Amino acid sequence: MPENAILIQTINLFNLSPASPDPAGITYVSTSGRLLVSDSEVNETALFTGDNLFETSLSGSLINTDSTISFSNEPTGITFNPNNGHYFITDDDRDRVFELNSQLQVINEFSTRVFNSFDPEGITYADGLGTLFIAGGSSSTIYQTTTSGALISSFDIASSGFRDPEGIVYDPERGTLFVVGENDANYNPYLAEFTTTGAVVNTYDVSAVNPVKLAGLTLAPNSQDPTKTSIYIADRGIDNNADPNENDGKIYEFDIGLTGVSNQAPVVNAGADQFLTSLTAISLDGTLADDGLPNPSGMLTSTWSQISGPGTATFGNASSEDTTVDFSTFGTYVLQLEATDGELTTTDQVQITVSNPNLSEFIYISTKTDGTVDGIAYADEDILLYDITTETWSQFFDGSDVGLGANGTDISAFHLNTDGSILLSLTKDMTVAGLGLVDDSDILRFVPTSTGTTTAGTFEMYFDGSDVGLTGSAEDIDAFGFTPDGLLVISTKGSHTVDSITGMDSIVGKDEDLILFNETSFGENTSGTWAHYFDGSDVGLSDGGGEDVNAMSIDANGDIYLSTNGSFNAPGVSGDGADVITFSPNSLGSNTSGVFSSFFDGSSNGLAGEVIDSFMLA
Repeated sequence: MPENAILIQTINLFNLSPASPDPAGITYVSTSGRLLVSDSEVNETALFTGDNLFETSLSGSLINTDSTISFSNEPTGITFNPNNGHYFITDDDRDRVFELNSQLQVINEFSTRVFNSFDPEGITYADGLGTLFIAGGSSSTIYQTTTSGALISSFDIASSGFRDPEGIVYDPERGTLFVVGENDANYNPYLAEFTTTGAVVNTYDVSAVNPVKLAGLTLAPNSQDPTKTSIYIADRGIDNNADPNENDGKIYEFDIGLTGVSNQAPVVNAGADQFLTSLTAISLDGTLADDGLPNPSGMLTSTWSQISGPGTATFGNASSEDTTVDFSTFGTYVLQLEATDGELTTTDQVQITVSNPNLSEFIYISTKTDGTVDGIAYADEDILLYDITTETWSQFFDGSDVGLGANGTDISAFHLNTDGSILLSLTKDMTVAGLGLVDDSDILRFVPTSTGTTTAGTFEMYFDGSDVGLTGSAEDIDAFGFTPDGLLVISTKGSHTVDSITGMDSIVGKDEDLILFNETSFGENTSGTWAHYFDGSDVGLSDGGGEDVNAMSIDANGDIYLSTNGSFNAPGVSGDGADVITFSPNSLGSNTSGVFSSFFDGSSNGLAGEVIDSFMLA
């Protein structure tokens, strides 16, 4: 027999201004103590004012509205990850899941069609497991995936007498899933509890409210007693296809006997590491999250402090999670954000490197293998920052945070744009979120929302190598940069043959050469022609072996900075793959001439035994 669900309150979303007539998803945002509702069809009604997200208090008072229209007209399910402040939203028209940052900006997305889910409805982040569960709607299937969309497992609920799961929420205290949908036998609305492998734990009778179409659900503090946990369920009511004037969206709060959770320590993020050239008015962007316990009013206090640094850090308001800080002198500082809920305390640290722009010179480096330098562990898909003046290292880009490193995928080349975006080429073909399969002859544009030890952002296609003749197995891009007038220059892993500017003769080169691309267009449809830029054999670099150019950068004067795949011996310079040398050209193209000089000795700066496979000067 189903257990009784005790109604605590009914929230009439149709009375909000603006109204939510078709609430499809609902989640509890623990950082604010509020509910966030997604309405999947308000945009199809005369009530639509431009927003389809509704933020309310636990008692149903409207606090704010927002919109997903820029990426989804059909926000079906919604869930919140309290560990990083991110949201996940399903779209059952496009069969996609979108990951949003705390500002509700899309930072990742994936298709559910790859695991045969063509009606993704509810979604829940499983805190403690670090995964997602997606209610498959018409397939009567529950899917467990990683947060990037890789299928972990699935189970069918139809065999247990249930169908069309519309909403789902994970209970970290019980380790179970609560699901709403329709009973398979009589199509009546149901609330059921399952294990994460599909066994029925319990069912609950919610018929007292005469629900029409149950949709999303979430667990949140009881609106009358925050030491208890309630289940909040959205009811979409009558579909607007049946009644274009309908406006009957509701949320029901039920007590189903769940005990309140124990007090959890606050979640603190001091923000991304920063690399700056100014001593004054540096902004700090901290974030805090708490469960509202032990104090029901959720009194959370925070304090910024200085842990280390060559001078003094002065905070604008040390008690505010978002504040400013001034520094008395240049150097590297470690700052700490501490938060306490009156019982438990959490801290997080951020590193701020403030370099004198009149004295410092930076080099950004990615290496061929994993390692450690100055106590900083790095992987081959990361980018390190070395301050040549202060001789200090820091992490600039963590590739594993954005899906790189899988199956041994390394960064083969990169370039930092002045707008903050990063151009990247990879050592292997791989599937990239939002782009699908990309080739190792392509260049991607990464638009970061944060860099450093916590890297996040989105990828775009910048250069499609196969469009312009880079189709051979040896024509993978292993280095690229830009001339002073902004033209792309690349080196390939092996020999290459591409079309020339004149179209008369092909450009044939080897792995120690550089070729220049005269673009007509970049992006998904790349077009243009090629020209000789640097002939390595003209200046003493041999074909193959250690003298393959596999990293390069060009400065504003036109000097070319090079690193090789191993040991090299060119006129006036010798070294190994951890070194960077400078070539000052007298002439370029098919008749290259100039002078080499040493620039950076990797072995004496912590990279002994390493091979630099990409770098850039700044």
